[in-house]
Amino acid sequence: MEAFLYRLLTARSDFPIWVRYTLTLGLVGIAFFARVMLDDYLRTYPFLLFIPAIFLSSVLFDRGCGLAATAAGVALALAYFIPGPPLSAAIPLVLFVLTGICIAAVTDLLRSTLRKLSEANKYSEVLLQELAHRTRNDLATIVSVLRLQARSATDPAVQAAIATAVSRVDVVAKVHDRLRDTADSSRIALAPYIEALCGSLADFHRGVRTISIAVRCENIEVRSSQAASIGLIVNELVTNCFKYAFPERRRGTVEVDVRAKDDLILVTVQDDGVGCPAEVKSGLGTRLIGLLASQMKGTVRRRPLSEGCEVQVSVARDT
Repeated sequence: MEAFLYRLLTARSDFPIWVRYTLTLGLVGIAFFARVMLDDYLRTYPFLLFIPAIFLSSVLFDRGCGLAATAAGVALALAYFIPGPPLSAAIPLVLFVLTGICIAAVTDLLRSTLRKLSEANKYSEVLLQELAHRTRNDLATIVSVLRLQARSATDPAVQAAIATAVSRVDVVAKVHDRLRDTADSSRIALAPYIEALCGSLADFHRGVRTISIAVRCENIEVRSSQAASIGLIVNELVTNCFKYAFPERRRGTVEVDVRAKDDLILVTVQDDGVGCPAEVKSGLGTRLIGLLASQMKGTVRRRPLSEGCEVQVSVARDT
């Protein structure tokens, strides 16, 4: 019902003025005949059935039609439903006129407010799209500058650090790419995002090694901010697998599983490499995973497998 009234109030009436007023009189005429048919039951309520006609005229057309319906209702009630002189029903008459004027004025004000709100929403959407476009361009510029810096660096450690920074910026850039392709500018479907992210990571880190990556992700929609955090977690976990699980050109498989359970999102990354380290190094990637999990009220659990290692990060789903 609310959606129906919203469409009526925000729809533009392109009817000529004579058509609008003719239809208004038609609505009043329908109310008049209904009042005649129910005269035995509404004898003491001469104005009651004219109020819906005033409301519909105001909603469907404009304030002027609402006032015209009020005037027509007064004329018909005085002519047919009020016995004796008009002063005998002065109070009901005044109340009816005031009610009709208020309905017409409030409906017109509501229509104007809704139209302004609709225009403001459209303007804000354009601004958000422009902001997202500029953000994507800025991120692309940052990535390009970092890659140029990596090429000019001679120290392999510096090149590796810059490459890691590029991959982290790329995680955020992919979020903005997904926002561009979705109708809702605040939510992202995780499955295509995680699949694209893991594909890029595999191409970036695998090199000539025979390491495959399998991705399973349920159909989950989250806010864009949480999608970026989950993407960073996946990025760090998968990157660690490629770095440490398969030394000396060892072959293997990395499996990424993202699923929803109750109010949690479980991100599980496992490999069939050399196994979990005896001591977890407190590197930047590990600290970043712990920080992101803590921000989303989550936990990090590491479990050794018969072949390889499994890390599961559980975070609270942001609805």
